[in-house]
Amino acid sequence: MHKTIEAGVLIIGGGGSGCRAAIEAHDQGADVLMIVKGRLGNSGCTLNVGTSAAVGEWGDPDDTPFSAMEDLLEHGGYLGVQNLAKVLAEEAPDRVRELDAWGIDFERNEDGSIAVDEDAAHSFARNLIFKPAKPSHHHYGSPPGMAMMDVLMEQMEARNIRVMNDVVLVDLLTNDGRVVGATAIDCNSNKFVVIKASATILATGTYSQIYSLTTVSEQETGDGQAAAFRAGAELMDMENTQFVPTSVGYPPGSVFLNAKGEKFLEKYGVDNPHVQTKETLTFAVGMELKEGRGTERGTILIDMTNLTDDKRWAARREEFTKSLKESGSPYPGFKAESIDLAARPFETGPLAHTATGGIRINTQCETTLPGLYAAGAVAGGVYGHARPQGFTSMITVVYGRRAGLYASQGAKDTGEVTLDEAAVEASFQRATGLAQALAGVKPSDVKAQIKDIMTASAWVIKDEETLSAGLSQILEIGEMERQRAKDSTLKSNPRDGFEWAEALEIPNMLVSSELMLLGGIKREESRGAFFRYDFPNTDDEKWMKNIIYKQVNGETVLETADVDLKYCGPGTRSHATA
Repeated sequence: MHKTIEAGVLIIGGGGSGCRAAIEAHDQGADVLMIVKGRLGNSGCTLNVGTSAAVGEWGDPDDTPFSAMEDLLEHGGYLGVQNLAKVLAEEAPDRVRELDAWGIDFERNEDGSIAVDEDAAHSFARNLIFKPAKPSHHHYGSPPGMAMMDVLMEQMEARNIRVMNDVVLVDLLTNDGRVVGATAIDCNSNKFVVIKASATILATGTYSQIYSLTTVSEQETGDGQAAAFRAGAELMDMENTQFVPTSVGYPPGSVFLNAKGEKFLEKYGVDNPHVQTKETLTFAVGMELKEGRGTERGTILIDMTNLTDDKRWAARREEFTKSLKESGSPYPGFKAESIDLAARPFETGPLAHTATGGIRINTQCETTLPGLYAAGAVAGGVYGHARPQGFTSMITVVYGRRAGLYASQGAKDTGEVTLDEAAVEASFQRATGLAQALAGVKPSDVKAQIKDIMTASAWVIKDEETLSAGLSQILEIGEMERQRAKDSTLKSNPRDGFEWAEALEIPNMLVSSELMLLGGIKREESRGAFFRYDFPNTDDEKWMKNIIYKQVNGETVLETADVDLKYCGPGTRSHATA
């Protein structure tokens, strides 16, 4: 017998999108249950956001939601779904006002109005800056996005919304083609849990933990994308991940060097790295590494020694150096004690950031599976092939609210659902098999192997040879894991639920990796943050298309869908007001 819990709306994921969905669903009268892979307030993409891009009374009076939409679509190579982008741009101002009313601490002008900042990806100054979060019992440290998480969690606590921490998704449950809840592992009790729900919202974040070197939380292993795909939902744009060019910031005047000590930004058309998009800088750094001009650790150098006369930098250097020594570096071989920014260049390199693909949704956050909704970084379609700074926080609250609104309506219309006991048993057997496969194997070792393969084969600048080699290796690991799960001679139970949960992450990472590699091979062009060394140009004639990932008769199928350029497209910037 398995423990069964019931809810009107089940929310899987405790980041900003999940919290905002929970608030809205509750306010619409739904019985809400949230399960969180880690601890509420310590997980999700939202922790990393520090700005909020929104049009409104805070910026240039000539700025409009339409212009913001155009910026978003243009930056993403026009692969974003235009209806999704339009909704985001139009509703963002209301969500900013809402966050302001709830008490988020924005940077402000002397007159008390919310200040806006410029960014290379935006045609107008519209980035609103979050002040660092205050210390809180909810979290450790104060990443920038915690400011938004704090106000969202306060709203959840005021509503007494049910939250189960340390509960990890196993599978989505379907009955007669409709999602009717999910199965999960309660890590604290080491028990298999069944949750019956009239509507289910996935808000599990991205899948960038398939790389060894990344900015995202350790929990973002593509759980939602993989579960949705296994259940029959369509995914899109899984081939693309956005990278950041360096693992650390750099003050104005810093010089980028390759391993030969050569300045290299100018040959890529970059005069000042501080007025360039992440994609432009990442391409330049990635090309130096791809063509063998990086260090043996896959890094470049940033030289700050010329800034000795800059009084502002001199005042910050000691603090910056201390921070670097404490945080270390994701790159192997890094020696913190060797850091002397006044004397020698600092070694750094790219990190995988937010994947822009995910579950295919419409403007009501409905997936292609009835009863299943998705919001935030787990969903694809809004960004296209690159994410301008600031829009992540707005996607969090705009689409989090929409998911809660429409899921609560869907739950009300659906009423009570019935579980398919055979599906429950199949999920239990799958989870048990994964636990069995732990015999003599550390999940962390398998995960590290996947990460190493993806970092070697699908890094910043890709080509068919490396992508194909990576795909063969990922498929081989997948087959080995499936055979181990079926091997009746292996008898192992995880020592605790957390180890079991880690084992569950392996097939999820394999799904995301396989789809990324398949899509990367299929897309024969470069666009947005997606760079093919063997296809360096953007090909609008052949590739103004989204790649759709689906299962047909148990087989993975990739199809292309033409982009609907209903509002704007290449060369059609209008700066219109409607």
